[in-house]
Amino acid sequence: MGGTPGGEEPAPGVRASDAERDATIERLSAASGDGRLTLDEFSQRMDQASSAVTRAELDRLVADLPADEGGAPGAVAARPAGRVSWHVWPIGGLQIRGPWRMERHVVVVTLLGGANLDLRQAELAAPEVTLTQVSLLGGTSITVPPGVRVDRSGFSLLGGTRMDLGAEQPGPGAPTIHVRSFSLLGGVSVEQSRPARLDDRLERRRDRLDRRRERLRGGRGRFLD
Repeated sequence: MGGTPGGEEPAPGVRASDAERDATIERLSAASGDGRLTLDEFSQRMDQASSAVTRAELDRLVADLPADEGGAPGAVAARPAGRVSWHVWPIGGLQIRGPWRMERHVVVVTLLGGANLDLRQAELAAPEVTLTQVSLLGGTSITVPPGVRVDRSGFSLLGGTRMDLGAEQPGPGAPTIHVRSFSLLGGVSVEQSRPARLDDRLERRRDRLDRRRERLRGGRGRFLD
């Protein structure tokens, strides 16, 4: 009685609607723009929100975030203008990876060298940030996690643009990075990182356990000798 089609037991709790999933993703996106979540954390939680079955699952994804302010117009108006972050090198480019804070406007100026930015663990200073890269010789390479919107503008005498962001583009309200690149020789490459599959994570965990067992067996053998 009261079972679901096929005899499966219903998931505990009230089921979530599409509107509630979208609202949770918008809240996560706002938290990313406030610097509360890295882009990688946003991407992981967005994926979980998209597949959430119950409201309880959605609530857990935002439990450590401030209460939603309801999108009041004053909230955007009160946001500070932020500052421009300058990175200038006569020779050599900019390479950044790992945890770092990306200001509203990042400017990279080089004579020889481009910009290589891994943004998966970056904290954005705003929902939309701008990267301006100016160089004589050098391109721009950017890696972003799923769920981040990237658009490109600028000019290059010799150099193309490669955008590998997957088939599905993020919807309105997603964290956005505006890339403006100006160079005589050098293009722009934007690549979306591939999330680790569950099977891959379980396989790596099994490998670590196997290596730990081998070390324990080796330690017992030396003790018995």
